[in-house]
Amino acid sequence: MTLTQLEHVLQAHRAGSFSRAARTCGVTQAALSNSVAKLEEELGERIFSRTTRRVSLSPFGETLLPSIEQILSGRDALVGAARAQHAPSKTVVGHSPLIPSRVLTEIVGAIRDARFGSEIRLIEENLSDLLQRLSEHTVDIALLPEAEYASSIRSAPVYQEPLYYVPRRGIEANADAVTLNTLAADTFVMVPDQCGLARTTRALFASAGLHLQVYAGEAMGYHVLQEWAALDLGSAILPQSRLSEGARAVPLMRDPGVAAVLTYRVAWHNEYRRGKQLAALLQSFQPNTRRGAATTLAPAGAALGHLRPVR
Repeated sequence: MTLTQLEHVLQAHRAGSFSRAARTCGVTQAALSNSVAKLEEELGERIFSRTTRRVSLSPFGETLLPSIEQILSGRDALVGAARAQHAPSKTVVGHSPLIPSRVLTEIVGAIRDARFGSEIRLIEENLSDLLQRLSEHTVDIALLPEAEYASSIRSAPVYQEPLYYVPRRGIEANADAVTLNTLAADTFVMVPDQCGLARTTRALFASAGLHLQVYAGEAMGYHVLQEWAALDLGSAILPQSRLSEGARAVPLMRDPGVAAVLTYRVAWHNEYRRGKQLAALLQSFQPNTRRGAATTLAPAGAALGHLRPVR
């Protein structure tokens, strides 16, 4: 019995097909089938029930599965520990372009203070690319706007900031705040659905049962949204940190007294041990909240300043 044979069994179970499992393992279907057959011969009973359409675990195979997973998990832990001893420690943090620089500064500082690696590398990518990198384990963690992630991705909140309504030139906005349901007739300028802001805006309107009217063009930067609003092409919704100085913007409310906010989360792949460790480090920080101001990471007992709301 070999670890390779156990790996072949596990991948065939997950794929429900010898051919798909063979592609995952980088071997031919014949080689994988032969590997499983030899293991079945050694153990004296069939591990899989085979049909022309699918393979599935036999009752005997179901009994073996927990032990196989435990053995392979132990192998992965052993390999990871060995690599950690011999390879230079580098922490790779992916982040969406939406993440404010102050947040990145605090997170890099937290990782450095915890001595989690001798080198910290930042990678800025769009949302879909970061999720792919997490799955491939080419980033340890990613800082993302709140969204729906795959079941293999785990996340926890680390930062929150208020959303602001930037009215187009032809609209006079309330000086104090504007409620979401009053914007149903407005048209909005948007960035492409890559960094997460457009997705957040659509989800915000959908959660309120409102139809979002979108301007036909797409801006390639957050400052362009404000310029287009000044040109009367449409209004914009932006997080506080992306507002230009002196911007004509007012706080956006979901309901009276309930601010609309953008939540950023630290995300990691559930099967990636280093990502879990980093995420646990950042989750030990508790948000320090003040009404009307951005929320940032703060170690327990520490008082961090806040981004100033635009007036």
